[in-house]
Amino acid sequence: MIAPALFLIASILPPSIDDWKRADAAKAQLPQPNVAREYGLTESDTAKYSSGAKSFELAAYRMKDVTGAVALEQSLQDPGKKVFRFQNYVFQTVSGTAPRGAIDAFLFPVLPKIDRSASPNMLPYLPSRNRVAGTERLILGPESLRAYEPRIPVAAAGFDFAGELQLAQYSTPDGAAVMAVFRFPNHAIARQQFAELEKLGTAVRQGPLVSLVLPAAGAKLSPKTAQGLANLLVYKAELVMDKKPDKPQPNPAAFLVNVFKLCGLLLALCLGLGLIFALFRAYGRHWSGKDNEPEMTSLGI
Repeated sequence: MIAPALFLIASILPPSIDDWKRADAAKAQLPQPNVAREYGLTESDTAKYSSGAKSFELAAYRMKDVTGAVALEQSLQDPGKKVFRFQNYVFQTVSGTAPRGAIDAFLFPVLPKIDRSASPNMLPYLPSRNRVAGTERLILGPESLRAYEPRIPVAAAGFDFAGELQLAQYSTPDGAAVMAVFRFPNHAIARQQFAELEKLGTAVRQGPLVSLVLPAAGAKLSPKTAQGLANLLVYKAELVMDKKPDKPQPNPAAFLVNVFKLCGLLLALCLGLGLIFALFRAYGRHWSGKDNEPEMTSLGI
């Protein structure tokens, strides 16, 4: 039997997940609490579940929004611990193997305060070739910037201008490199911040995006290698026009085709009704048992 005090401790994880029963619960701890607060951490729980001889321990984190959850999910990537996300919730298996089928079916539907907003789409700007898996980091403010790439000044990142930053490490012929992609609200701000960012390393600007390549700790990049990696940034502009849709032009050929279709439909309807009427007449004349039709009286006026 689960002690009632456990319900006061765990407000995210339920007492059971399918056949898995919760054995104990505690408050989940993160290694960088300042970064977690910047990401928007609101609640955290950890609990151990068991089913027979099997058991696993699961940590759950509820974030303020989906963007913070994506950032926390990337920061918790660890080869020995499975991390997965559902909207603004992030889960990490502390030990054992979590039954994803049971979690998807029995835990996700009962989670409170779900944020249904769209996920940030910064990763597609980073080239996937030679990217070191697990090194992606979404930077949302000064705390996460100082934690993951302190060589970039806070002012250069442009957080005051609603700037966004995505980091990742890459393998190059000269050694490891760090590529940072900045996304700014418009071209003017990107041009302004580009002047500061190119002082730090090899930088390339495309529209509101700026890519910056820095050597990883202990590595030295040649200008050619750094420039080649920075040039892999691809920006696709999306044009959105707020205007009334154009009035469609008349199509005489389509009009004639529709007229013929209507005529064919009416002809088929007439033939069908005529056939039904003929069957009723035949029944009245031959199948009703009457040899002669009722006499008709004609009046000449």
